[in-house]
Order: sequence, then structure tokens, then C-alpha cells
Amino acid sequence: MRRSRRRFMLPELAMVGVLLVLPMWSVRSVEVRGSDVVPESVTTSLDGLVGHMVPLLDLDWLHEVAAAWPAASDVRVHLELPGKVVVEIYPETPRGSVAVGTGWHAVAADGRLAGVVDGPHAPELVGFRRPSDRRVAFSVARRLAEASGGDVVSVEQVTPGDFRVELRFNEPSRVSTVHVIPDGTDAERAWCDLVKTENATVEWADLRWSHRLVMREAA
Repeated sequence: MRRSRRRFMLPELAMVGVLLVLPMWSVRSVEVRGSDVVPESVTTSLDGLVGHMVPLLDLDWLHEVAAAWPAASDVRVHLELPGKVVVEIYPETPRGSVAVGTGWHAVAADGRLAGVVDGPHAPELVGFRRPSDRRVAFSVARRLAEASGGDVVSVEQVTPGDFRVELRFNEPSRVSTVHVIPDGTDAERAWCDLVKTENATVEWADLRWSHRLVMREAA
């Protein structure tokens, strides 16, 4: 009889042990680290994990949920026992910005939109609808900045072959607006040399043609 009673007690003791250990294997908290500007929708989705069993967590799914935030550059997910899920989200560094409605969206280096920002980040990109077009705009901005020594304030796509670029030089009042093409021309290179080496004040210039340089100096 004692053996039989012992046999019946073993499963019951095992069940009690499982119930005692069970809370240690459930998610007690979710902590988001690495960024103070993660949208509430992302944190709310992650908070819903509280109470779930740790062994049943799909860390790849968690990574996808956090990475769905457009401004996320890097996402790391790991567990800190007992029961804490840690999600580290590091934001993308804005390389430029676009106006969306009454606000601003950052633009990442690869041309994709990278989340809402408080204000414009130079250069402002105007008229570029696709990420591939925005990458071209960044290429043009970088080329002009390096060759002329100015800071690119904005790049606007007037037509696929006509970009209007506004540059600001050392003095706040020294601003130039130029028309260029995506690949550059001899006229563009000549203008860049002029404003960089001779410190010329050119208010407006058309640099789209290799054989023709049209410009207007500031009064």
C-alpha cells in the first residue's frame, strides 16, 4: 500500500513543482533600450508579451516587430532571466529629410524614409518619390558639396534630368541656386572651381550643359 500511495504522489509532486517554477519561465517585463523616440505602437505590441511562456517565444518574430519601425537602423533582441525580454532599437541617422504634410520624415542613406523627425535635416529633398531617386539626390548633393565647398540646403527634382540645388557657403548671406543634371558636366566642374578657389558670389547658375555655363552674380 505504501508503494502504491508513493506512486500516486510522485505525479502530484511533479505538478506542484511545475506550478512553482512556471512563473520563472513566463515573461514578466519587456524593456526597450537604445532609443527614446520609439513609437508607442511598437512598445504596445511588445508589452503584450507579458505573461507568455519564455520557451515559446519566437525571437525572430520579436525582431521583425521591432524592425518594422521605419527609423530602426539596428535591432537586437535577447532574454535576461528570470522573465525579462530586452529589445534594443537603434535609430537610423538621418542623411536628409522630406516634407510630409505639415511634418518631416528623415531619409536614410539608402533613400528609404526613416521615420518622423521634429524638423528638417539638410539636405531637404523635394519631388523625389522613390528611394532610388533619393539616392541619386544624395549623390548629387555630395558631389556638389565636395567640389564647391558649400553646404547643400536642398535638392529638388524639376524633371528627371534637371535638379535644382541650393547651396550655402561660409557667410549666411552667400547662397547659390544651381541647375544640374544627375551625372554632372564640364560647366558644373568649372563653376565649382570658380566658387571654391576664387570665392566668387554666384546667385544663380545653369550647369546642365558641358559647352555652356550661364550664371548670374549677386548684386
